[in-house]
Amino acid sequence: MKKIYIILLLIFTVNPAIISAQIGDQSVTQQVLQELNRERTLLSQNLDFRIKEIDSKINNLDESIKNTNSAAEKVEKLVERVKFLEERQEEIDKNTVGVYKYNYSSAVLNLASMEREIKPLNLFNSSREFYSTLDRVSNPMNYEGYKEWFGNFKKYIEEEQEDDAKLAALNHIIGVTGDLAQGTPFTGMFAGTLFDGISQFVNSLGRRDREMKNKSLEMLKLTTTVSQFTHDKDLIETEWEAINKSLDELKELQNKAMKENLVNILGIDLKKFEEKFTNETDAKKRTQYILDISKIAENKIAEEKAKNPENWKQAYYDQMMTVQNLKIRFGTITFRILENLNKYEGLIQKYQNDKYLKEEMAQLKLKLDLVRNSFESTFNPQEYIKASNEMYVVE
Repeated sequence: MKKIYIILLLIFTVNPAIISAQIGDQSVTQQVLQELNRERTLLSQNLDFRIKEIDSKINNLDESIKNTNSAAEKVEKLVERVKFLEERQEEIDKNTVGVYKYNYSSAVLNLASMEREIKPLNLFNSSREFYSTLDRVSNPMNYEGYKEWFGNFKKYIEEEQEDDAKLAALNHIIGVTGDLAQGTPFTGMFAGTLFDGISQFVNSLGRRDREMKNKSLEMLKLTTTVSQFTHDKDLIETEWEAINKSLDELKELQNKAMKENLVNILGIDLKKFEEKFTNETDAKKRTQYILDISKIAENKIAEEKAKNPENWKQAYYDQMMTVQNLKIRFGTITFRILENLNKYEGLIQKYQNDKYLKEEMAQLKLKLDLVRNSFESTFNPQEYIKASNEMYVVE
């Protein structure tokens, strides 16, 4: 199960330096989009002015045509009116191109940002401590007095196994797994066989061994509690497998979209992109580089419009929808991660008053809060999904 944690935690981290970098990525995204939107807004304002100006001229012509009795003058004004209508349509077309330039640039920018958002990262102490604490709680060998007692119990098994098949089987599995100290998963058949062995050990102790008998009864209770905790924990951990599968699928689709847009459409070398954006630590340099890419995207839109004036939109529209769906899917995955983290809160509450686990639950609660708060400050699933739904402007 630890491998599942490692895969998940390679995707997000609570290390302050990484959080700062991810916030920096958000700042880069916002800066570039603000600049692109500023340019688009100016164009839109100019368009509104030009449309009103042309509409005013058309209205004046219509009034003049209505009031004139000269057929030649009417023809002349009708020709002029057609010219103004053509100019009006040209202005509307310019706005359409401007909107597509902004939206496709936004798609490329968000796609590029995802490269850094889901890029595998190193494990850091704060997150590692939470999951290693979970593992420690699940191993009774980490509790006071258990290791020493287990030595006596193991000695009993070794001495009695020749006359008892169950004890022989238990001694064998302990030998195979390296006993509990090696982190043997404390569930299933192994746990059941261990309970039977401990119960038999308790029953074998006479009155002269009352102290050991009482100790063994306590260790049996502890073993049972830890085993149930491990079972409850494993129910939560099964969801990580599905989450990791979704992340792998998302990464594959994102890589495909990167190649399609950056390489095939914009002609950008991916190694250069990784150097200048994915692995670049200077936010200013990343901002400038992505602005340069956005200009390339704008020029491609203009070129496609000129080459294919009737059907130039579809290919770019499809790519924009692909990126938006990827971002919504990523937001949904982060929401699932947060939901699964929150399940540990219920696990802790369930065992926080247990006399054997309450100290461990207090430590686990502190570390869970650190992981969860750091995750929420880095990824806000609801805001991310909301922003993904609103990432494009409408003509």
